[in-house]
Amino acid sequence: MNKDMRIQLLYRVEPGCLGPDGIDQIEAFCQFAAKKIPPPNYAIFSFTPRYDKQLDEKEYSLMNRKLSDAQINSYFEKIDKPLDEFESQVDELIAFAVDAFFDR
Repeated sequence: MNKDMRIQLLYRVEPGCLGPDGIDQIEAFCQFAAKKIPPPNYAIFSFTPRYDKQLDEKEYSLMNRKLSDAQINSYFEKIDKPLDEFESQVDELIAFAVDAFFDR
């Protein structure tokens, strides 16, 4: 897939997913996750701490333009991939990355 047409997922990771001391480790975890979680060929992943709960956990963009829910669904329909399956896989990869982060 053309690099410009890959969907970009900005995933804001909750510090709490790293336990009670997560706030102290979330920055390092996001860097770790960026290196350890490979995106599929149609996506680009970015991970950042979710300090502001008013911001969505997941934010999608294409060519650096934020996408609406309808545009996100349309993109995944065009590439014949279920959005909910994609998001479940990403969540699962983050869970594995949390385990790997603490096993280092």
